[in-house]
Amino acid sequence: MNSINTNNNICVIGGGISGVFISHYLKENGYKNITLLEQSDRIGGKCNSIRYKGLTYEMGALMALPSYSNINELMDKFGVSKKCPLLTRGFYNAEGKKVQQLPKKQLYDFIKQFKKLSTTLKQYEFLKAPGYKNLPKELCMPFGQWCKNNDLTVVKKIYSHCFTTFGFGDIEEVATAYVLKLLNYENLMSFIEIPHIITCPEGIQELIYRISDTIDDVRLTQTVESVTPLENDKVIVKTNQEEYIFDKVICTISLKKFGELVSNYNEEKELFNKIIYEKFRVYAYKVNGIPKVCGYIPDNLKKDRNGHITIWYYRWLDTCNADIVTVYSYAKDGIDDREAKKIVEDDLRKLGGKNISLYMMSSWDHFPHVDAKTLSEGFYDKLEALQGKNNIYYSGEIMNFSNIESCVIYAKDLVDRFF
Repeated sequence: MNSINTNNNICVIGGGISGVFISHYLKENGYKNITLLEQSDRIGGKCNSIRYKGLTYEMGALMALPSYSNINELMDKFGVSKKCPLLTRGFYNAEGKKVQQLPKKQLYDFIKQFKKLSTTLKQYEFLKAPGYKNLPKELCMPFGQWCKNNDLTVVKKIYSHCFTTFGFGDIEEVATAYVLKLLNYENLMSFIEIPHIITCPEGIQELIYRISDTIDDVRLTQTVESVTPLENDKVIVKTNQEEYIFDKVICTISLKKFGELVSNYNEEKELFNKIIYEKFRVYAYKVNGIPKVCGYIPDNLKKDRNGHITIWYYRWLDTCNADIVTVYSYAKDGIDDREAKKIVEDDLRKLGGKNISLYMMSSWDHFPHVDAKTLSEGFYDKLEALQGKNNIYYSGEIMNFSNIESCVIYAKDLVDRFF
């Protein structure tokens, strides 16, 4: 625990989910001089809610779960409605035909495996804690292998629908710790019981706006150009707009990018450069004729199907005839935006889509993580050892997981540990 001085000048780099939550918890802990620097012209990062004809649609973070206790508490505290637009789920094949989530012949094995799942997962309750320090060896192996070792190969398919579908990578290859961090038993059940999923009518970004309104010094369009630790324990942060001197800096942006900004950060850069991302796209389409559901296409979860729709989200089903459908896909290497758009629109036609018109598209470097081998070599133990070095600290998706609740949990823990 560092000595606490609530008069310290604190810089939070990055006005996305983690940066806003860090600033909120610092203020709750009594800090008076918090400066939040954001490169873009808005707060929120991947909490990116748009408005069209008076209704909100999500171009980034999509939903919260009833099991997300921290987010639910913050929504209540800041008066953000949880009266959710109704979600109805459906499964379709690559040709646009409705199918069952699992083939009938696999139902017996699924029931058998699912019954033992809660017992299997009880030994990993520690994953609910922030971070990934001191991971046992079996959690560093690819999830596909872990499922095979634990005779959960049919249950794995359900996991893929809740994991790979939303841009978190190939369920066969991603390390088990990441999958079970997101999909512990409670969270998995919340996904399965889809009508209880929280989809904010005002948009998930509304929560971020309301929290950021309580932060006194938010500065937008500030691109950080360099970060220089000084011998007197101060840190200079230079942006395209100004130069600042702070007592402490908290980084919530991409660590790969941050490593390039800090002088004499060679060892850190070597560690940060091991981080990988999934390229994930969200399209907002005006389209008629497709099924009015939250529709999954499991056939498109294989890597050779990158570029095709993994899921579409028909919002506002229970209240009105909404004009916009949001559509999600992994980016396909080697093609341009026009070719990517054509693949998505061909998929929409297979689903019955007519009068197809693109409203907008967002492209994200999604789910920062490391591969199974790097994880097994103690990546997170090395990363956590850097906290506070040169009065620089780290939060964000890479530290816990790329969902809202995990970002909140880690932000709160970082502030409690060091501030």
